[in-house]
Amino acid sequence: DELEDQSKDNAFKEFSIPAELIASEFSDIYRDIRNGNSSEYALDGGRGSTKSTFVSEVIPMLLINNPNMHALAVRQVEGTLRESVFSQLKWAIETLGLTEKFSFSLSPMEITYLSTRQKIYFRGASDPTNIKSIKPPFGYIGILWMEEFDQLHGEASIRSIVQSALRGGDKAYRFETWNTPRTRNHWLHKYMAVPKEGRYHHHSTYQNVPYEW
Repeated sequence: DELEDQSKDNAFKEFSIPAELIASEFSDIYRDIRNGNSSEYALDGGRGSTKSTFVSEVIPMLLINNPNMHALAVRQVEGTLRESVFSQLKWAIETLGLTEKFSFSLSPMEITYLSTRQKIYFRGASDPTNIKSIKPPFGYIGILWMEEFDQLHGEASIRSIVQSALRGGDKAYRFETWNTPRTRNHWLHKYMAVPKEGRYHHHSTYQNVPYEW
């Protein structure tokens, strides 16, 4: 039994995303994630830059490599979750060849890694109590993805989400993805202008995505 457990643990640590599934401009940030150098990853850019694709591939990888962690995907409006982050993560899991290792549920909306029962939860940001009420069966939520980050209602809302979600464990990964706001007075410009330790800011554009994609 001990040898079997050790073998499983080694399998967790060996999983990585195939290079051909990562656009070249994300290679540096991918290495940073693998090395655990940062705790917050802020990815902005235009439509079609594959930033959300990249994050949706990274989350299953982190889940498998951290068997005590669960993940949470958040958008401002709960009704948009199914057609955005849920579908995106389902696509990523299928693309990574992991479909048989996960189960997908719409009621409640969850994705489960079958061998460990780790979960990816989905919640709207409009009611932070729904986030705080999540009780993983073991471990803690250590991966947080805030998609369409610019649509959240400012710094106070972000602080509430982060405090409600990332409450345990000594390591966590936080991802924020958004299309760069066109208006200069958007709160996000001010938020990103303030330097923050542990934040990796990455800007991408569709022009650097492989043509065949």
